[in-house]
Amino acid sequence: MRRMQDAMIKYDEAVTKLEAKWGVDRLPWLAGEELRGKFEAQMDKLNNAIDMMVDVEHQAEVTMRGLVILERAAIANGYEPLSGEYWEAPMPDGRVLAITRTGYDVGKVQRENREMLVYSVDEIGKVLQAYLEQAATVAAAKEIFPGATIEKIRTPTEKELNDEIPF
Repeated sequence: MRRMQDAMIKYDEAVTKLEAKWGVDRLPWLAGEELRGKFEAQMDKLNNAIDMMVDVEHQAEVTMRGLVILERAAIANGYEPLSGEYWEAPMPDGRVLAITRTGYDVGKVQRENREMLVYSVDEIGKVLQAYLEQAATVAAAKEIFPGATIEKIRTPTEKELNDEIPF
């Protein structure tokens, strides 16, 4: 049992190191379809070994060798580790906003700057889209009710939407 646990600790350390460098679950995709398939098959073997509690040390060792191969392939394919670059801006409440190019960089920047609010450009796009949709609703409400002023914007609950009409 102790040998299996030691093997898994070594495996987890190797994965954590690579994820910090390349991003969580990113490396198999950078290595190419063929190697990704082989790595996924090896991961299945490792997971089965863990489930059956047999051959875990060997499968963990083979999987760690696979991680090295994935990294070499990613580099050969022209990819680079995450840069961790970000743009920052002050928030009105005093916190710092960091914006990264990719979702993978979000994890890296967040680990290194835990006090920051970290978003990728894609996430900012989604937030902006939701804001624009909400802004259209506000504009429509002001058109329907001339002279109305906006005091607060909130989304009603399901219960509030389906309450009884009081007349």
